[in-house]
Amino acid sequence: MTFAPSSASRLLGLAGAAILLAAGGPPPDRTTTPRAQALPASGAAPAATAPVVSPAPAAAAAPASEPAPVPGPASAAAAATALVTATTPDLSGLSPGDRARALADARSWSGTLFIGSSVADGYLRELILQPWTGSWGDDSLVGGAVQYRVARFWRFFMLDLEVGGAYRFGQTEGGEFWTVAYLRYDGFPWTDYVYTTFGLSFGPDYVTRLPQVERGTDQKPEPNQSRFLNFFSPELTFALPDYPQYEVALRYMHRSGIFGTYNGVWEGANSFVVGFRYRF
Repeated sequence: MTFAPSSASRLLGLAGAAILLAAGGPPPDRTTTPRAQALPASGAAPAATAPVVSPAPAAAAAPASEPAPVPGPASAAAAATALVTATTPDLSGLSPGDRARALADARSWSGTLFIGSSVADGYLRELILQPWTGSWGDDSLVGGAVQYRVARFWRFFMLDLEVGGAYRFGQTEGGEFWTVAYLRYDGFPWTDYVYTTFGLSFGPDYVTRLPQVERGTDQKPEPNQSRFLNFFSPELTFALPDYPQYEVALRYMHRSGIFGTYNGVWEGANSFVVGFRYRF
């Protein structure tokens, strides 16, 4: 015999299950703790509490980096000016003449360009005292030289080395070359107003063709001749004390036999030249 639950029985079962689910099941197991155990004993240190960590502030945004400045004309000029100021000695306490000497000595090298004319028919001592007695214009000279300041001593004296060359246009048509030492003096009393130097040279001089005054004429040639002679050339220079690097030079170029030392030659060719010198 088969038993089939009726519809009423099913509804009652579902209703009972719903009531049990709504009630939450059986009551929980509750355990009671005495108050003396729950509270700490009197005088005991309070339990350490964990530090409250406040949230870190948001990091400020880093400023945008700028590119390094690129050196330009202005910054390069400023750097050059600072370098010159740092390396230039203080000359404010010197007299104009002494300042001119210091500035000139600071530029050891110099270059000179000159032009002039030969002077014949006369001895050097006569031409210096009476230049109009000579025969001018037999040759025209164009040339240049390089000088180097070796030393200054006894305050007003200087020693320079010079290498130079020139070409003679006219009767001679030839070159001239020399290597000499110059002894100079700049202790003149007017140096505070016009920086002035006077120099004398000594050293070998060579010509590719003898000037006419040295070789003579076909009818009367000079008995003693030499392409090598001594370069003895008195020189005066002038410059403004504030700008001693710019000089005007007046030079009397004389090929000297040193009283017959060079192959018996006593007198050689003479020339007067005007030049411009720059010290660097």
